[in-house]
Amino acid sequence: MKMFKALIPFVALTTCAAAPLSDERTIPEPFRGEWNSNPADCGTPDNDSMMVIAADRIDFYESSGRVRGAFLDGADEVLIVVEVSGEEETSTTALRLSVSADGSRLTEYSESAEPFVRRRCRASAVPG
Repeated sequence: MKMFKALIPFVALTTCAAAPLSDERTIPEPFRGEWNSNPADCGTPDNDSMMVIAADRIDFYESSGRVRGAFLDGADEVLIVVEVSGEEETSTTALRLSVSADGSRLTEYSESAEPFVRRRCRASAVPG
């Protein structure tokens, strides 16, 4: 199972039609910020859906990681390969994210679950 998980980012990168960004480790500006499924929980540790996206890293509720690759697919979708550390484990995973036209919603797509929507937090101060 670990071998299969390790191959997911490689397969995603080699089969994805997305074009690499000029700096392949930088997440585009429209995706950056704090995101949460419940806007009332923004800026607090009260919701495990919290995701903070900076130019070169993503912080989750109990883990965080450095971006290893970011590949834009159109103007509103990006495939991000991130090395995540948390709870004494490190793994590499691929995230496919889409931002709404007005920039207020971020949808995460997964092969194992339904699309998951987060809302942009208004007073988010995210570096980079």
